[in-house]
Amino acid sequence: MRNDAIERSVNDSMLTIADYILQLIEQARKERNLELQRIIDQKDKSLQVEYPSLTNEQRADAEYDLYYALIKDQHPDLFEIKGNLVESFSIDNKSNFQIFQDQDSFYGVYNQMSKKPLRITESFRSKEALLQNTFGTSNFEKFRNRTFFLLEDGKTFSLHDNKQFRFNLVKPIKHLSTFENMEQARLGVVKDELKDNPKVRRQAIHRTLEKHFIPIDLMGKPVTVNSILKEDQGIKISLEDNGKERQIKLPDLAEKWMDRVREQPKLKAAFDEIIMDSRLIGEVFLAFYDIEINKVLQTKQHDFEVISVQKGSYIGKLNCDGKIKKLSPYFPEKEAKRQLEKLNVHIQREKVKKGRGDLEVEPCLEFEDISAET
Repeated sequence: MRNDAIERSVNDSMLTIADYILQLIEQARKERNLELQRIIDQKDKSLQVEYPSLTNEQRADAEYDLYYALIKDQHPDLFEIKGNLVESFSIDNKSNFQIFQDQDSFYGVYNQMSKKPLRITESFRSKEALLQNTFGTSNFEKFRNRTFFLLEDGKTFSLHDNKQFRFNLVKPIKHLSTFENMEQARLGVVKDELKDNPKVRRQAIHRTLEKHFIPIDLMGKPVTVNSILKEDQGIKISLEDNGKERQIKLPDLAEKWMDRVREQPKLKAAFDEIIMDSRLIGEVFLAFYDIEINKVLQTKQHDFEVISVQKGSYIGKLNCDGKIKKLSPYFPEKEAKRQLEKLNVHIQREKVKKGRGDLEVEPCLEFEDISAET
């Protein structure tokens, strides 16, 4: 549950971590006689000791900042990207893994927004050999701005959740996070998308407040807190909303609110900020949030989209169980996207022609008709 107070706290925390990373970089620069891998391992252990609560992603990003700075100092040649871009594998909205071909050899590059592209692999005779050596497999799927690699045991991992591959030149990749299968991986992407859905969030908040008999109409409003009283069965809060006296009860509340009201009578605050500082309400919200996401997941109708695998790219449609219904032959990736645009235009024309905005189109037949157009 996001609010300004939480965001400020997170930002302050990240600034502290950034300062600490700068200190590690300066220390590492003085240790030029040590191997790069040993330096990275040393500083990563220091980071874990100083900031044990960091998520794997936060620690990996901090570790990469350190690695990036050291490479700029010690191996500037790795920023010299030569040849032609052959293929790009999306990691998230701000980074991707790219394969370049320079004459008869292929090598991998990590490209992150606000940083220079950095070479992260040796050279190989083929794209497949590069992928196999770097990720342990050349079998992949690109799905909704994420790239997944499929392992021999059927499990799959995403580049987004396993960014350690960026250190490939100094230490081999270890899969810290995997999915049992590709269906589970796709549903994970959809769940992440639904977490940003305001309707889903609003429904979860409403169910949470109703469960604790908290008035929904106060959400999003500034209020004046007159008093906070700790009772046997929870926390009683007396507040004003547009001059009207209101009383609510919370199951618990962070101690800082008691101190703030004592220090500043008639404390003005955002109602949402107060609610978010109840641990039990937060836990109930997350439980309802997960329920709402799963409900939408079972009923959501997905659009046609382009999925890319080792054989090529095709147009497909996601089912509620995470399976993809393949609707087209394989194309080069750019051609598949062009065919998808034509298909969507055709569907819209049919909807207008039938006078129905909710027209269901038989995808295989419609695609075949469009693909035959010149």
